[in-house]
Amino acid sequence: MSLAPSPERYHGLDALRGIAMLLGIVLHAAIPYYPDLAMWPKDTNSSEIIGLIFDFIHMWRMPVFFMLAGFFANLIISRKSWQAWWLNRWLRLAFPTIIFFPLIGLSLPWIFEYGWSGDVRFFYSNEGQPHHLWFLWHLMIFVVLTMLCSGPSVALRRLSEVIDGTRIEFIKTSLVWIKDLAAGIFFRPVVPIGFIVLSLIINISTWGELVENPLASGLYFVLGYGLYTNNRLLSIIISQWPTYALTGLLLFFGYSVLVLTDLTPGYDGSDLDGLRELVKYGIRICCATIFSFGFIGLAESKFGTPNSMLRFVSDGSYWMYLIHLPIVTFITFSMFDWDMPVLVKFAIAIVSTSIVCLITYKCLVRHSPIGLLLNGKRYPLKSDVQN
Repeated sequence: MSLAPSPERYHGLDALRGIAMLLGIVLHAAIPYYPDLAMWPKDTNSSEIIGLIFDFIHMWRMPVFFMLAGFFANLIISRKSWQAWWLNRWLRLAFPTIIFFPLIGLSLPWIFEYGWSGDVRFFYSNEGQPHHLWFLWHLMIFVVLTMLCSGPSVALRRLSEVIDGTRIEFIKTSLVWIKDLAAGIFFRPVVPIGFIVLSLIINISTWGELVENPLASGLYFVLGYGLYTNNRLLSIIISQWPTYALTGLLLFFGYSVLVLTDLTPGYDGSDLDGLRELVKYGIRICCATIFSFGFIGLAESKFGTPNSMLRFVSDGSYWMYLIHLPIVTFITFSMFDWDMPVLVKFAIAIVSTSIVCLITYKCLVRHSPIGLLLNGKRYPLKSDVQN
């Protein structure tokens, strides 16, 4: 496949990656008001609207994040080397994990205890780790696996050179044919039916939740990795993003009807509930890929040129995501006794958490060694003054 020159920087995809991370604030602000979700301290009132907002974002946010992680991994590897990517990942993933692991253990456990009981009692606990940083562990798993496979892959390349022109060359030819066939079925089509079917199978063990299924998140990573060198598919995604987005919205409308029917007062279930849950699972998996394609296309189509505000959001999103969970949970739990509509509480939690995260990034991180660690660049103070 001949490749057209790629741009120096994919500004739209950078922004999309940052937005996907920042939407974690919205998701975690929504959970206390999500109907019938027992895993989290709950407000006395819930909201079907907030529940649907959560479901919509949750369907595609992490799938598109892992796709972009794979895309940018291939970008670094193609422009530099595997070694450069490994070093980049260890610096940007392992160090923040080591630093924030104890900080999360110092903050989240007592905040959740406060949410459950209303009592403030400071203590340290690693129960529930790594909490919202689980995606860092998945990415590090991918790094370790590629490092472990690097030796055998070199050996296989040398072996293929040895057997070229011999009577067993058909083995190499057959393996290449199988690889191309699999890629053509699962990772290259404009209509990603093969990938969705594969994703349905791999996700079934966790019902579509990626937290405990690195194999599923790895599948999205591989799809994004291949997208970087598949100029035909990428150009179609960019030009046809409204088609993908509209298809996803139609599917989500059907999903919403099923969810709202389940929440209708007086509905006690039926013999078809198992089938309904299976249909909802299928819609979630379809939307994960279709919305990801749509938003990737939208991002590069509309935001593919340099934009200082989007660049600021992209740079700050990693820090904001790392620190947001203790802040947003404490704020939402503190409002449980407030007599006001849950949509207002929801908005207060999102806005106040975002303000705290933005201020700390601007004042404490952007111009400091922490910013260098997280973003690979330390901005001088004068750069923001000029902008």
